[in-house]
Amino acid sequence: MAANIPADYPHRKDLTAKRICELARQGDEFAGRAVHREARYLSLGLANLVTLYVPDAIVLGGSVMKSSDLWLDTIQKTIAMCCHFVPCERCEIALASLGEDANLIGAARVWYHRFPPTGASHER
Repeated sequence: MAANIPADYPHRKDLTAKRICELARQGDEFAGRAVHREARYLSLGLANLVTLYVPDAIVLGGSVMKSSDLWLDTIQKTIAMCCHFVPCERCEIALASLGEDANLIGAARVWYHRFPPTGASHER
């Protein structure tokens, strides 16, 4: 994305995803376009997943999902527009309830069940 940033853009230094979302909320036109573009790319990928696997739900997580209000609507609309051959309205798009650490918690759980401590059962 750095190549697309205008040379005279006042917020060019130390630009992060978090900062772009903050700027978009403040009405910065360039940041708003960047958020919309990335939401579109993410939603096209998710639409492909929905078309291929017809899941009941897709759970999105990570720190960038703190700004989901900026793109969740775009994601849902794009999926509905792109998925003509599957019942996409049955696929729920949800945010991870475990927050930023959902991936770490999931990895720890998989590790525990794959390599349980000696004498531990595989209860779920």
